[in-house]
Amino acid sequence: MPPRRTRILCLALAVALVILLVSCARWFWVGDAVELSVPRAFQNAAWISVDWTSQPVDEGKVKALVTEASEQQIHHLYPFTTHVQETGEFSPSYDFASDFVRVFRQFDQGTKVLAWIGVPVVSKRFYAPSGWVDLTNETERQRLVAFAVELVMDAGFDGVHLDVEHVDDGDQAYLALLRETKRALGPGKILSVAGNNWLPDWLNWVTGGYKWGSAYYQQVAQSVDQIAAMTYDSLALWPGLYRWWMREQVIGISRAVSEPGKVLIGISISREKTKTHHPQAETLAAGLDGVAAGLNSPRGNPSAIQGVAIYAQWEATPEDWRIWQERWISYHR
Repeated sequence: MPPRRTRILCLALAVALVILLVSCARWFWVGDAVELSVPRAFQNAAWISVDWTSQPVDEGKVKALVTEASEQQIHHLYPFTTHVQETGEFSPSYDFASDFVRVFRQFDQGTKVLAWIGVPVVSKRFYAPSGWVDLTNETERQRLVAFAVELVMDAGFDGVHLDVEHVDDGDQAYLALLRETKRALGPGKILSVAGNNWLPDWLNWVTGGYKWGSAYYQQVAQSVDQIAAMTYDSLALWPGLYRWWMREQVIGISRAVSEPGKVLIGISISREKTKTHHPQAETLAAGLDGVAAGLNSPRGNPSAIQGVAIYAQWEATPEDWRIWQERWISYHR
């Protein structure tokens, strides 16, 4: 090949490579201090401590919680109420649940209070933490349903928030549990669940369905009133990557769920460092920027997003609430 043609070909390849790199960089790039292109009101949520239902009620503290929820525009609270122990019994951490709900209602009749129940299920994966609840066992499911309904009715909760982990993509036993629980709760009570991270179908196939694909997200959404998607634990090592992750989670989940106002996007403010959660990357500010970018994207379905769920209220600092007000409440009233 003559030298001139070789130079032209190399130049063309270089230009194509630059265009590809720029396109990739633009796709990955999510800036900070992102504002919603169309501001709207949201119904936000927060996971709160087991202390509210496991200890004698302090009216002053409950009133302070109500004030905080109002100031931060938190409309759903999930007090950790109980979990299934390895013995099969429910942890005795709900002795004061009815007192808490009663006192809470003295100060606030509008905020929804849902009993957060932890359900560690048997894992089929050698690399995932395994629990002891077998959802394929109808007897175990019915026992869980009956307890959840009794707890909600006796304590006066507005519904139940089921945190079942770990649920693989396409798990039919989990869907059966949701349908049975929803039917048993009856009208007027809320069935909320903690959702898994979303992955596109091709990537979820590569991981063997460890996360949830679009079709399964829609199936779960059709079986419940609300999904609080635990979109943290992203493995991200720096805020920019976490912003991108959160944007894609919002887009992917919102496109999968057709019903409006069905999904809350979870953001962790935990300072605990784990293999999957790096607090220097998964910051509140970066998470909110990613959520806003996802809602702004023409690829998403913003009507499906009800708001943001904070994990967890008991770790929130004054600085967290300042960022929350500046990045979410003030921008998106």
